[in-house]
Amino acid sequence: MLSFFLSALESEEDRRRFRAVYEQYHGRLERVALGILKDQRDAEDAIQNAFFQVVRHFEKIYQIPCEELPYWLISIVKNEARMILRKKERAVPLEESWEAVDARAGDVSDYTALVELFASLPETYRQVLEMKALLGYTDREIARKLGISETAVSTRASRGRALLREILEKEGFRL
Repeated sequence: MLSFFLSALESEEDRRRFRAVYEQYHGRLERVALGILKDQRDAEDAIQNAFFQVVRHFEKIYQIPCEELPYWLISIVKNEARMILRKKERAVPLEESWEAVDARAGDVSDYTALVELFASLPETYRQVLEMKALLGYTDREIARKLGISETAVSTRASRGRALLREILEKEGFRL
């Protein structure tokens, strides 16, 4: 798989740098993915997806300070692992009857409405809630990325959740 990633990079310097990153962090990323997914094949998928993302955005690697690179890579692997978990949760088991699938189909419109309501939150709250709840960033990571204090992150998250709860109640969602 490493040769595939290397072939996607343009310069020899990029290939050398990617190889070094891959060899240095692959084991650590595998442990993180395995800790989340509990399945070796899924963990390997998460790692491959993460390194694919690294290759796609490889120009950013030169902008990241060396001491922050592991955290950047780990957050990518965590996101990929969580996406795999979400896909597994949405998968319909082969044994499930079509009646059960039809019964759950009504949830799709609720989900779409919920996404629209979430998107209607003010940017400052939505941004923090997305990073925290959907991407799994810590308050420290969010603060660093947004250039605000950890206290501001906590405050925005709390206010955003309260506002979202209020909106959901107005729209008739059961909490």
